[in-house]
Amino acid sequence: MRPRRRQQRLVRVVVYILVLLVVIGMILAMVGSTLAAAAPTGPAPEAASSSRPAPVVVLGTSNLTWADLQKASHTTAGEDLGSRDVGSAATHLLSFTSGGEPMSLSVRTPADRTCPADGWLTLGRGARASAVEPTDSCTGTTTIPGDTPLIRALGGDISVQAVGPRAQLATGAPGSSPSTSVSLAPSLPEALAAGADLTVIDTARDVSTDAERINALDDALRTAQEQAPPGTRIIVASLADDEDPGPQMAVLPAGTTSTRGASDGLVIGTSTHRPGLVQLTDLTPTLTTALTGRSDPAFDGQSLGLPTGGGTSVPPNTAAPDDSRIARLADDALHARASQRTVIPAGALLMGSAVALLVWAAVALRDPRADRRPARRRRAAGAATFLSALPTALLLVNAVPWWRAGAREGAPSAWSQAAALTGTTVIAACVTGLAAGTTTLVRRRRHLRPVISSSASPAPSISDLDAAAAATSTGSANGPRSVDLHEATSARDEASAPSLPLRPSPSPVGLTSLLVTATIPLAWLVDATTGAHLAFDNPLGMNAVVAGRFYGVSNTAFALVAGALVVVIAGTWEHLGRGRRTALVATCLLGGAALVVDGAPQLGADVGGALTLVPTLAFLGAGLAGMRLSWRRWLAIGGATLLVVGGFAVVDLLRPGGPTHLGRFARQVADGSALGVLGRKAYALVGPFIAKPMATAGLACALALLAAALWWLRRQVRDWHAGTSPYAWVAPSERWVTVALRSLGVLTLMSVLVNDSGVTMAGFILAAAAPALMALLLAPAQIETDTALRPTDASHDAGV
Repeated sequence: MRPRRRQQRLVRVVVYILVLLVVIGMILAMVGSTLAAAAPTGPAPEAASSSRPAPVVVLGTSNLTWADLQKASHTTAGEDLGSRDVGSAATHLLSFTSGGEPMSLSVRTPADRTCPADGWLTLGRGARASAVEPTDSCTGTTTIPGDTPLIRALGGDISVQAVGPRAQLATGAPGSSPSTSVSLAPSLPEALAAGADLTVIDTARDVSTDAERINALDDALRTAQEQAPPGTRIIVASLADDEDPGPQMAVLPAGTTSTRGASDGLVIGTSTHRPGLVQLTDLTPTLTTALTGRSDPAFDGQSLGLPTGGGTSVPPNTAAPDDSRIARLADDALHARASQRTVIPAGALLMGSAVALLVWAAVALRDPRADRRPARRRRAAGAATFLSALPTALLLVNAVPWWRAGAREGAPSAWSQAAALTGTTVIAACVTGLAAGTTTLVRRRRHLRPVISSSASPAPSISDLDAAAAATSTGSANGPRSVDLHEATSARDEASAPSLPLRPSPSPVGLTSLLVTATIPLAWLVDATTGAHLAFDNPLGMNAVVAGRFYGVSNTAFALVAGALVVVIAGTWEHLGRGRRTALVATCLLGGAALVVDGAPQLGADVGGALTLVPTLAFLGAGLAGMRLSWRRWLAIGGATLLVVGGFAVVDLLRPGGPTHLGRFARQVADGSALGVLGRKAYALVGPFIAKPMATAGLACALALLAAALWWLRRQVRDWHAGTSPYAWVAPSERWVTVALRSLGVLTLMSVLVNDSGVTMAGFILAAAAPALMALLLAPAQIETDTALRPTDASHDAGV
């Protein structure tokens, strides 16, 4: 009965700890709420006017960036950009920008590139949409909708004027619905003369070059400044990036505010949490709030607060203004493009090196001669430790401006990829060296402590060392834990010398590899708590081009963190002496801290990560503690998972500043629209393999290789336990290795099913966990001599 009572106590303790984690998350939310309440906010939309709001004019274009404007402003008439004085037009646009709120606009839609029709349709719907099939060119036919969610949210009291066929994708066909007031005007002056509340114009009609786009946009801007009623709020935005995917230019009226405040003169995007970066889907609720004073939760974006009125006077344009904000936005766009182009090489480096290490180790460590074993073990452990530092290095490399290497006119160069990968290699070597130095320093300080006399703490006898060496050479699980044959034999030969106290100690390589592996969750999670400044536009992380995520813990970051975390917890449990209590403490403290950071809405805001991490940690902790998980306990784990995620969702909904996608998903669950979201995520897992035959073939090859690798690994593990494996000399049969491998299997399966990144999650988990696990496995505990206090041979001969 005692074992059952102990297990029941452990289960209760685990439940209490999970509840405590939720409470901690709520406390953190309260702290975040207090800080958010102190942030400056703009005037309430309802206070704008008691009668009618000031008109809004939207001047839309396409394929125009801040780098394009900077380049054109230094161009004189007759140069490459066109015969017209495009330099004067660009200078005027930059002067207008300096008096407003410049921003970068992320225009990503379901396709890899956004056609002009896609951008205008997305503006009308307030959600990412495609007007043409992703496989078609941007010249494909489009259908004008009867009305759009934007027009329905504005209502019939708000009059709308559209100029251009593509502008009708945002406003709908005129007269299609009696409840809306949409009209089609042939030109901007006629639309402004109608005195509409909202005027939307496509300035990029019948243009194909940057010079033509800049001149057309400048003409429309001058017309709006001269003919629009006083106080008209003018928005300029480039809505498409089909020529060169990346952030586009946008200008909002001066005085535009965000619930997240501003940073260095740039408004922080409500949905992106980034200074000077907003999404195209944010413009739709921004227009609705500015014209009606109310927000519509049906839109995917989050609104900004437009001022109650905007100036329309023409600013001086004798020279391009020296606005540091524009230079920063152009550099941020360059950074985003370079990040998007470096993701595949960086991922290939990370996953390819891990696979190459496994293949090389399988060949090199297969039953070598006895005299070659120590050298091969050291080389394999050293290589694995170095590769364990790559995920951390890929994060830290973003602290240096690698994206500027070889860049010209706002376009990244292939040299930027080489700079990123070279810097990653150098930083990985530095991280490994720092961990090795820390290990050496700790061991040296421990050696300098007074040595206990041999009468109080006798050294191991020669017979004990003989038994240790024999047990290791046969691969028996009954011998002393993880004793290296070479080290034990050397210690046995020196055991007869006086004043040479011997004691078991963890290997320096093992401690170094554990420290290096621990830097992965530590670095990525600490960065997430401070705003994910290093993870955003990272060679391996989220960026503004793909626009899948802008803050918190991304899917890639979670895969790296969780894969390394499983190995760190198992390795820490092994080095601390095992035991049930040790397993419970290590899992709850390390895993619980990672869970809070990953799932808290004001920190990681990772729904899929929280859903995956709770059962993985429960399985890992139970395996290390020697507990068997019955179906009832699995039901309890599932309930605890829902409790933790639900607690995070409640905190997200209650805190000020607008919910993250966790809170929005909770609302969708409440109103019944979550099935559509789950359907889109499910399609994201299989969609690329349905639409692209090459991806299907690649997946089939990968699954075949994975099946073969799992079959081989299962066979080797079985032979390893039986003592007949050719790798039995590496280390005795260790239960923590088996538990770690099974926990990684649970983590991989759930990550692939829950996260919309699909099978790529498995690759990043492998890249983080495989080298770390190999390094710990190849560096067992050894018999160590206190060399720091050992008398020299000369002093011994002199009778000292």
